[in-house]
Amino acid sequence: MQWSDKDISRIEGKFDSFCKTVLRNFARDWYRAEQRHHATEVLFSELPDGQLFEPIHNDPICPLEQYLFDDLELPININNDALAQALLQLSRRKRQIVLLAYFCDWTDQQISERFHVVRSTIQSARTKALKEMRELLEKQSET
Repeated sequence: MQWSDKDISRIEGKFDSFCKTVLRNFARDWYRAEQRHHATEVLFSELPDGQLFEPIHNDPICPLEQYLFDDLELPININNDALAQALLQLSRRKRQIVLLAYFCDWTDQQISERFHVVRSTIQSARTKALKEMRELLEKQSET
């Protein structure tokens, strides 16, 4: 099918009109959002004395103890007391697998190469270690 110059001009005009409408509407939306933002914005310097404001972000309280696991070549600090206690109760091999998998972001294949076993063995050991840790954490939360 051959397009005539008139058809091509009409199609280009429609496309041009569509693009201008989209850009105009986007600019309107952005301008209105800016107006709403400026209408509700209050600078800290403009707050009256004595007016309290709620913080947006609360920093977690730093734990008193940090647990250092140096079973591996690199030391791993864990700040959560319950998690650290559960890891301490695991066997050394299971603890290393969990630390490598979840704190060092190693894959099961990489861990299996380190321990010279097949990947499925690592996967099974990791699953059992997590189940054991879950049970330990549930016992800790009950007491």
